[in-house]
Amino acid sequence: MFIFGGITVELAPQDDHSLKDIFHLILELNLNNGFVEKADLLSRESSLGGWEANEILVLREIVAYFTLSIFVELGGEERQLCAWEKLYGPDLCDRLGEPIEILLVGHKNYPNMILKTIVVAEDPFGQAYGRNTNDINNTITQRQEEASLVPNHHHDEPTRLGNLGSSLEAQLQNYGAPGETDDTIARLQETVNLIPDGQPDKPRLLNSLGLSLQARFKLLGNPNDIENAISQLQAAVILTSDGHPDKPIWLNNLGISLIDRFERRSSLYDLENAINSFQAAIILTPDGHPDKPAGLINLGNTLLVQFQRTGSLGVIDDAIIQLQAAVNLTPDGHPDKPSRLNNLGASLRDRFDRLGNFNDIDNAISQLQTAVSLIPDGRPDKPACLTNLGVSLLARFNRFGGLDDIDNGIARLQAAVELTPDHHLHKPMRLSNLGASLRDRFERLGNLDDIDNAIYRFQAAVNLTPDGHLHRPKLLSNLGYSLQLRSKRLGSPNDNDNAIARLQETVNLTPDGHPDKPNRLNSLGASLQTRFERFGDPSDIDNAVKRFQAAINLTPDGHPHKPRWLNNLGSSLWRRFDRLGGTDDLNNAIEQIQASVSLTPDGHPDKPRRLSNLGTSLMSRFEHLGNFDDIDNAISRHQVAASLTPDDLPEKAIRISSFGTSLLSRFKHLHHPQDAEMSVAQFSVAALSPVGSPSHRLKAAKMWIYAASIIKHTSLLDACESAVGIIPLVAWLGLSIPDRHQHLVQMGGIVREAAAIAISLGQYDKAVEWLEQGRSIVWTQILQLRTPVDELRAVEPGLADRLLHISSLLDRNIQDTDSQIEPSRSPEEESRRYRALAKERDEIVETVRSLPKFHNFLQPLRLESLSEAAKDGPVILVNVSETRCDALGLLSGSDEVIHIPLPDLTLNGVIRLQVEFNSLLKSNGIRKRAIRDEDGEGGGDEECKKILAMLWDQLVNPVLDSLAFSPDPDTLPRIWWCVTGPLAFLPIHAAGVYDTKESNKQIQDYIIASYTPTVSALLARSDAPVHRPFRHLSAIEPSSGASYIPNTEKELACIRIRLQNREHVVLHKAQATKERVIEEMRDCNWLHLACHGTQNATNPTKSALVLHGGKLTLEEIIQLNLPHAEFAFLSACQTMTGDEGLSDEAVHIAGGMSLAGYRSVVATMWSIEDALAPKVADEFYARLLKDGERPDNRKAAEALYFSVKKLREENKDIRMLSWLPFVHLGI
Repeated sequence: MFIFGGITVELAPQDDHSLKDIFHLILELNLNNGFVEKADLLSRESSLGGWEANEILVLREIVAYFTLSIFVELGGEERQLCAWEKLYGPDLCDRLGEPIEILLVGHKNYPNMILKTIVVAEDPFGQAYGRNTNDINNTITQRQEEASLVPNHHHDEPTRLGNLGSSLEAQLQNYGAPGETDDTIARLQETVNLIPDGQPDKPRLLNSLGLSLQARFKLLGNPNDIENAISQLQAAVILTSDGHPDKPIWLNNLGISLIDRFERRSSLYDLENAINSFQAAIILTPDGHPDKPAGLINLGNTLLVQFQRTGSLGVIDDAIIQLQAAVNLTPDGHPDKPSRLNNLGASLRDRFDRLGNFNDIDNAISQLQTAVSLIPDGRPDKPACLTNLGVSLLARFNRFGGLDDIDNGIARLQAAVELTPDHHLHKPMRLSNLGASLRDRFERLGNLDDIDNAIYRFQAAVNLTPDGHLHRPKLLSNLGYSLQLRSKRLGSPNDNDNAIARLQETVNLTPDGHPDKPNRLNSLGASLQTRFERFGDPSDIDNAVKRFQAAINLTPDGHPHKPRWLNNLGSSLWRRFDRLGGTDDLNNAIEQIQASVSLTPDGHPDKPRRLSNLGTSLMSRFEHLGNFDDIDNAISRHQVAASLTPDDLPEKAIRISSFGTSLLSRFKHLHHPQDAEMSVAQFSVAALSPVGSPSHRLKAAKMWIYAASIIKHTSLLDACESAVGIIPLVAWLGLSIPDRHQHLVQMGGIVREAAAIAISLGQYDKAVEWLEQGRSIVWTQILQLRTPVDELRAVEPGLADRLLHISSLLDRNIQDTDSQIEPSRSPEEESRRYRALAKERDEIVETVRSLPKFHNFLQPLRLESLSEAAKDGPVILVNVSETRCDALGLLSGSDEVIHIPLPDLTLNGVIRLQVEFNSLLKSNGIRKRAIRDEDGEGGGDEECKKILAMLWDQLVNPVLDSLAFSPDPDTLPRIWWCVTGPLAFLPIHAAGVYDTKESNKQIQDYIIASYTPTVSALLARSDAPVHRPFRHLSAIEPSSGASYIPNTEKELACIRIRLQNREHVVLHKAQATKERVIEEMRDCNWLHLACHGTQNATNPTKSALVLHGGKLTLEEIIQLNLPHAEFAFLSACQTMTGDEGLSDEAVHIAGGMSLAGYRSVVATMWSIEDALAPKVADEFYARLLKDGERPDNRKAAEALYFSVKKLREENKDIRMLSWLPFVHLGI
C-alpha cells in the first residue's frame, strides 16, 4: 500500500507489478487529482510496504520529476521550481531524463495523457497546454535512434515505432514542425499492416498512427491524412472490446478526428458521428472515473457546435446539461476547472443569444469571470477564457446597452488578441471578436476610430483565414457589415461596394439551413438598401427587399433576431415607396414594422429605432392618404422613441428630428401654431447636438431653416448659421476628395439659400461670410493645410511644428489614391492612417484656439478681412437661389457690402441658360482642341448672342450701373466675378448685346473681367512676394490625343520669339512627359502648356492635361505645393469647365493650378481652335514681355483682354464660340 496526495493505493510486491506499472497507476492518479498542488506531499506521505528502499526512492523521484515537468509546462513560478530542486537535488532532471521517458512512453494515452479540451467560442476543440520544445525535440531524437537500431519485423519494432510516432504527433500538435514524420508514419503503417488483428498492441498502434496522421493534417491540411486518421482510429475502436479500459480513449480520439473533418468540410454526418463516439465513450466510462468529466466536456462541446450549426433548442439544452455535469464533477483546485467553467459559460451565452433569457447571460458571465480568475497569467488557455468573457459582455451590452459591459468586453478581447501569437489557429476568430466589439461600440457612440479599428481587425482575420475554411463566411460577414456601417457614416461608395461584394460572397458560401444564413442575408440587404439610398437604382432596393424577406422566412417565430429582420424589411419597403411610390409597399412596411415593435420588449436598446421607423411610415401614409389617425400615431411613436433614446447616443439627433418632422407635417395640414413652434424646437436641438453625426445634424438644420421660414421664426438666422457651419464637418478633411465631393453634391444649394435668407433680412455681411464659408470647401481645406503658422510658433513652437508636420502629411496624401499609398500599407491601412491624422489635426487646431488671442485661428474669415481682397478692384459675389438672386459687392477701402438686387435673374432661368449653352457647345462639336475653320460661317452665333444678351440684361448691366461704371477705353478697371451655382458655367466675362449698333452694350466696354472661386483665394495669392528670377517652362505635346494639333508648334515658336534671351525651358513632344513636366514646374515660376485637355464627368478629379505617355490629372496637380509659382497659361481645352454637380467647388484644371500655387491663370471654358491659339498666345506674351522688364503676373488679365480684342478686330467674321472660351482666373 502507498499513499499519494491523500489517495491510498493497495499494491503488494507479490502481485508482480513492475515499477513501470506502478508508475502508470500513479500517473493516472496524479493527472486527475490535482497533482500540481500536491507534488511536494509525495516525499512526506508516500510509503510502500515491502518494497526495497532504492525502488521507493526511484519511484518517488520519478513522480516528482513528472510533476515538476508538468508544473513547468503550466507556467509554474520560478521560486517553486527552485524549492523542488532543493528538495530533490539540482541534477534531478539529468538523473531521471532517460528513466522517465522509458516509463512514460508505454502509457496507453501518451502523448495525450488525458483528453483536455479547452472550448472557446471560435473553436470548441482547441488543445490545452503546450510542452517544452527542447524536451520534445530531444525525445524525438532519442527515439529515432532507438527505432533505427531495431531491425525490421523485430518483436520490439511496434513498441519503438509507437513511441516515436507518439512523440512526433506531440511535436506536430504543439509546434507545427513536421520533422521526419513522413518516414515514421510510413513505418508505423507498415508495422500495423504486419500485426494481426488479435495482437494486443495493435489498437494502441492504430491509435498512435491515427493521432499522427491527424496531427499532420492539422499542420499541412492534406484531406487524405484526416481520412486515413479516421480509418485508423475507427479500426482501433473496432478491435477493442467494450470492457477494455482503453476503449473510451479510442472513442474520444475518433470523435475529435471527426470534428476535425467536420471543420474542414462542414458535413453534419461527421458531427453526428462525433457525438455518437463521445456518447459511447461516456457510457463506457464508469461514474467516478477521472476521465468522465473530460468525456462530458467533449460531448457538450460537440452538441454546442451542432446547435450553432442547426439552431435546435433541444441540442443546446442537452449541451448545457453535459457541461454542467462536467463542472460539477471537477473539484475546486483541479487544473481543468477553468476550462470547464469556460465551456459552460460559452454554452449559456449561446442559449441567451437564441432565447434572450437574462439569467443565462448573467450566469454565463459569472462562470467565465470565475474561469479567468482561476487561470494564472502565462497559461496558454487564458486567451480562450478571456475571449469568451469578452464576447459574453458584448452580448449583454447589445441587449441592455450598459457602457461598462462594452468597455470591459473590449478590454478582455484586446487582451486575448495580444496573448495569442500571430500563427495561432484561433488568432482570426479572436481578431474578429475584438472587431465585433469595436463595431458595436461605434454603433452606440459613433466614434470613427472604433469602426476603423474594427474593419482593420476583421480584414486581418480574413487575411489569416484560407478559402474553404469553416469560419471564413463568418469573418467575411463581419467585415462586410462593418464596411456598410462606415459607408453610411462617411458616405463612401467604395466602402458600400466592398461591403456588398463581401456579403454576397458570404451568403453564397452559407448553405441553406445554416443558422447564420438569415443574419447574413439581412446584412446584404442593408448594404443594398444603402446603395439604393445613394444612387437610386431600383434593382438595389428590390434585391434588398428580397434578402430581408428571405431572412424572415428562414427565422422561426420566437427567435430574438426576428424583430430586427421585420424592422429592416419594413424600412426597405418604406424606402421603395418613398422613392418609387406604391401604396401596397407602404401598408406592408407599416405591418412589418408594427410586428417588429410588438415583438421587441420594453427596455431593449433597439426599441426606439423601431418605434421611430413606425412613426415615419405612418407619417408617410398620412401625407399620402390624409388619415389624421396616422399622423397622430406617428407623432406619438416619434415622441416615445425620442424620449427612450439616451442623450449621449448619436441617434438622438435622428429621433428628435423625426419627431419634429411629424409635427411639421401635421402643422402643414391643420395649421396649429404649437405644432410649428415645437417642430422648430426639435430641429434646433437636433442640429446643435454635440454627439449627433454631422450628416444627421445637417439634415436637421435644413429642416430647421424650412420650418423657421414658414412661420418667420426668430431663430431663422441661427438655423442658417448652424447649417453653414456643419457643411465642412460633413465634407470632412479626413475623407478622400471624391467622397467629400459626393457629400457636397448631395447638399444642393443650402449655402445659397442661407445667403438668400440673410440678404432678405438685410444681413449682407452674413451673406458674404456664409458664401465664403460654405463654398469651395475642398479648396479651403487644402489652402489651410498650407497656411503658415509663424504667429503660433512665436508662442507655442512645439504645437506649431506638430501642426505643420501633420498638415504636410495630409497635404502629400490628400487624394488618398493608390498612387500615393506607401508600398508597405494596404489601401485600408492608408485610409485609416489618413483619417487618424485628420482627427489629430482637428484636435491640435482646437487646442490652438483655446490659447489667448488665437480663438479665430483658421476660422472662417470675417467681412473686415474679406474686404481686403477688393484692393485692386471690386469683387462681385453673385448668389442664385430658389427664392431670390442678388449680387454683393466688395469695394476697395470699404467694409460695407454693396447689395445689388437682380430681380430679373432667377435660378430656373439660369439653369435654362446653362442647358441651352451646353446644347450649343455640343451641337458645334466643341469638345477638344482641334483644327476648325475659324473664318467660316458663324455656327451657333445667334444662339450665343441671345444667351450673352440675357446675361447682360439680368446680371452684368445692373451690377455695372450700381457701381456707376462708365465706358473708358483708356482706364478699364478690373472686376473679379465670384459666382455661384449654374452661373459658373456661363461666359459672364463676355456678356453683352452683340446684334445692335448701339455702343456700350458689352462688358468689354467697361471692365477687364477675371474670375475667382472664393474671395479668400485672392487674399491667399495677392500678397505673396516674388523672389525668384523669371524662369519660363513651355510644355508642348501636339500628338498625345485623339487628334494631332499642329499649331502647337507655331505656338511654341511665337513664345520663343517673345521670350528672347529670358530663361526658357522647353519640353517638346517626347520630352513632355508627366514626370519631366512636374519636375520643371517645381523650378520654373511661369508655365505654358499646349496640349489636349480632358474633363472627366464621372470623376472630376481625373480631369487631365494629356502629355506624352500619360496624363497629368487634377488630383495630381492639387498636390503640387509650388510656393514660387506665378503664372500658368493653359492652352488646352476645357481647363476651366468644371463639374455641374459641384458648381460651387471649382473642380477644374485651372482651379487645381491655382491651388498648386499659381497666382494667375489663363484657361479655357471649353475647347479652343488650334489655329487661333498661337495668335492669342503671341499677342499675350508680346504685351507682357516688353521693354526687357520682368513680366508681372498681375497684368495677365489685361494682356488676355487685349489679345482677344485684337483677335476679334483682325478676324471680323470669327465665330463667337472661338474667342469666348479664353478666361482669366486669379489676381
